[in-house]
Amino acid sequence: MDRAFILARARPYRRELAIISGLSLLSSLATLALPWLAAQLAARLAGDVSIDLAGTLALLGGALVALTAVNILVAVHSADASSRILAGLRAEAYTHVQHLPVSYHDSHRTGDLLSLISWEVQNLSTFLATTLAQLPATLMTAGGTVVLLLLIDPRLGLVVPVLVPAFYIAMKLLRRRLRALGQAVRDAEVEVFYSAESDLQMLPAIKAYAVEDIHRARYAGKLDAARQLRLTEARLTAYIGPTAALVAALSAIALLLAGSGGGTGRSPAELFAFLFYAALLTRPMGSLAGLFGSFQVARGTLARLEAVLAAPCEPGYAATGPLGRAAGAIGFEAIDFAYPGRPPVLRRFDLSIGAGEVIALTGANGVGKSTLVNLLLRFYEPAAGRITIDGTDIARIDVQALRRQFGYVPQRPLLLDDTIRENIVFGLADPAPEAIERAARLAQAWDFIAALPEGLDTRIGDDGVRLSGGQRQRIALARALLRDPPIYIFDEATSMYDIEGEAAFVEDCVKVLAERTVIIITHRPASLALADRIIEVTPEGWTLAGGTPAGGSA
Repeated sequence: MDRAFILARARPYRRELAIISGLSLLSSLATLALPWLAAQLAARLAGDVSIDLAGTLALLGGALVALTAVNILVAVHSADASSRILAGLRAEAYTHVQHLPVSYHDSHRTGDLLSLISWEVQNLSTFLATTLAQLPATLMTAGGTVVLLLLIDPRLGLVVPVLVPAFYIAMKLLRRRLRALGQAVRDAEVEVFYSAESDLQMLPAIKAYAVEDIHRARYAGKLDAARQLRLTEARLTAYIGPTAALVAALSAIALLLAGSGGGTGRSPAELFAFLFYAALLTRPMGSLAGLFGSFQVARGTLARLEAVLAAPCEPGYAATGPLGRAAGAIGFEAIDFAYPGRPPVLRRFDLSIGAGEVIALTGANGVGKSTLVNLLLRFYEPAAGRITIDGTDIARIDVQALRRQFGYVPQRPLLLDDTIRENIVFGLADPAPEAIERAARLAQAWDFIAALPEGLDTRIGDDGVRLSGGQRQRIALARALLRDPPIYIFDEATSMYDIEGEAAFVEDCVKVLAERTVIIITHRPASLALADRIIEVTPEGWTLAGGTPAGGSA
């Protein structure tokens, strides 16, 4: 476990953790006093009249009240600190994951990241706020008990140096087993999570092909595999604490028997205290053994969290190049690009788009039409060459400032499980109702929205499942139009429109798109009618539709 990494995660909460540690130490002091007071009471009840019964009862009652009050405070502060740490870790991980490049998400399963942000960091927050913060008190209880046992019978000192190393060696032997088992449990749980997520996304296809039984059996198998691993881990962990406690208790009892039978002249109170402290020693020893298992789980989570947070963010968040509202001139200059593990898509690709020009990109699947858009939005970085807006290399522009220049409508509409209004507004600061309605009308969405009982306040379900494909596209298109950016990118944005709806959109948007740079990826005649140039992207470069090669090579 990287000590610097975990200290950095705990530093913002050092005050809360210090309070928990301090209160736990007070609890430890009260705990250490209880066996002695209980021994005094037992000796008095056994006939030792030299002990003040009333005073002993008062001290014992006070210690119990104090211990109860402190333990309540420890529990309250631990719960508060755990919730704060959990929220902080989730926010840090979520923010970083948002800033990771698209290529990172292409090579990592969403289920892995979701499991880390959700339940794995919860285990880590509990470890930091409860187990680790109370470690000093556990050590103090264990150390204090040993010291008091030594004071009662020094011969215990002959055994303590043997018991403690033996305990440590046993824990070391279990470390590899626990670590490997914890990783296996985590992987199995991720598989369960990912399988459920994937099946829910694929549910229409699963139903259409009547393969529910196959997927249900597959999911049940993954559930059983995870259950078996968790059971193995639980059994191993269950042995550790009680076994350590039992060994400590039996050792102390053996010494007590030896001491009581050797004519040492110990008083009844001392013999009772020795027995009670021997019993008390089992608790911190069991806690330390349990801590070892928790440490292995936390260590695995920390390693995965550290790996995610160490992944570099997409370039451009540190860029400082100023960019006001762009005129919209775009240049692709000698662009080379290939997706990881795949042949090159673009080679020395050149294309100039004038400010306010509307171009349509056509061509076969896989020739690089959407890739050009992804590079322009800096979802990916070119291997060579540069892309400019108004003559400025976009690599020098803050990536968020760059993306605010675009109204992007992808081929697959990306919608929230929220109202139509929130999906159109999508983070804009309080746009006027008239602007929302105008954008919806331009996208040919207003008629079906107005016909809904709740209008703009209608919830559309996960990924817009309660809408038709064409309606989802209209909502996504309205979202882009509301922003009124200088550059629009329509990637098959009207592919699910009916012919009349697409024609109406084209007719209504001619004036809206005037003086805007527009890139349209489409094969539909109505949308192609908007274009000043129709460019066919080919493996060799690009050509003007019906013309000769006009530049670039792919």
